[in-house]
Amino acid sequence: MIKILNRGFISVTPKPFFYEAAAKEMNEEIFTFKNAEPTIYLIEEDFWDNETVLKKHFKKIIATEKRQLNPSHNLKLDQINIENVGEYFTFRFGNLVIDNEDSGIESTKDDLSN
Repeated sequence: MIKILNRGFISVTPKPFFYEAAAKEMNEEIFTFKNAEPTIYLIEEDFWDNETVLKKHFKKIIATEKRQLNPSHNLKLDQINIENVGEYFTFRFGNLVIDNEDSGIESTKDDLSN
């Protein structure tokens, strides 16, 4: 049976410019992925305006993206803000999340958790 979850999502894919800015700040070379894998952030199911929902979740998303790149390095990347975030990431939004698995969803805290 297909289960429709009561969540929407934001798909966040880093652009090469994000990797370049991080490498410059850390003063070291970072792999830039030609086809970077997105991270999916589950959000409230019903939203009408992508910009509003992005503003609501912006700080948590950016903090997680920076920590994924280098969990042991405290990346600042202060130049990334809500006005220019599209230069660093591609965002896709949706409100249909389907769980095809029979087992329940589990959540864990890992090294990316604040």
